[in-house]
Amino acid sequence: MSTTKGPMWKRVKELEDRLLQLEERRKNIEAELNALPNGHLESKIINGNVYYYLRYWEEGKLKSRYLGREATKIKEQVERASELKRELSMLKEEERRIRKVLDRISLALGID
Repeated sequence: MSTTKGPMWKRVKELEDRLLQLEERRKNIEAELNALPNGHLESKIINGNVYYYLRYWEEGKLKSRYLGREATKIKEQVERASELKRELSMLKEEERRIRKVLDRISLALGID
């Protein structure tokens, strides 16, 4: 799309480059999320002892997986997954906005 020189085409090229960066980051986040546990951590106190469970949705049902009395590592993983999901949501929104702008430019110029 951006073969002609000029300020507008420079901006279009910047948008296209940003879109490629977003797509790459999104793929990396999705790959990392696939390696992390899905769900949230819950704790129960039984007879004064704390026991941890990973709660998650599977096939429309809420499931639990017993983790034991120590869940530091999985807690960090669940927190990381939560951070990545927030970032992924923002990236997808920015991707959507950039695609919309580029589509409008293409439509205005009659480019498919």
